[in-house]
Amino acid sequence: MLIAFIGLIALINGMLGGIGGWFGMPELKLEMLLGWLFAPLAFLIGVPWNEATVAGEFIGLKTVANEFVAYSQFAPYLTEAAPVVLSEKTKAIISFALCGFANLSSIAILLGGLGSLAPKRRGDIARMGVKAVIAGTLSNLMAATIAGFFLSF
Repeated sequence: MLIAFIGLIALINGMLGGIGGWFGMPELKLEMLLGWLFAPLAFLIGVPWNEATVAGEFIGLKTVANEFVAYSQFAPYLTEAAPVVLSEKTKAIISFALCGFANLSSIAILLGGLGSLAPKRRGDIARMGVKAVIAGTLSNLMAATIAGFFLSF
């Protein structure tokens, strides 16, 4: 399922790149849109505004895909030859924010596991799954915020 989901993200990126090309933005990707969407949230957890879009990309990617995909995209930013130089505090905050299982694929895992135990309650489980993802994401972001308070580089 993860491979199919990553393939779906690549398909969406291809379509967005094609549509963005019509408007002079051929580099438009889902990650870029997620970065713009999650940038205010990244700023609220302590990331400087000039780095918030990049941090928002990773937080959004973790929420839409999963933490493994987000960490693999984040890894190049930890090296000397990073595409964008991030501050040490931002790297630490992003590391904490990505550390959790609150993502959309977790709802499917929850439905598969608990849905087989209570097949008549699948609808209730699905509704609670969305709330659980939101609560888990807020929990991860709170941990990242607290870590950002205590880290000073």
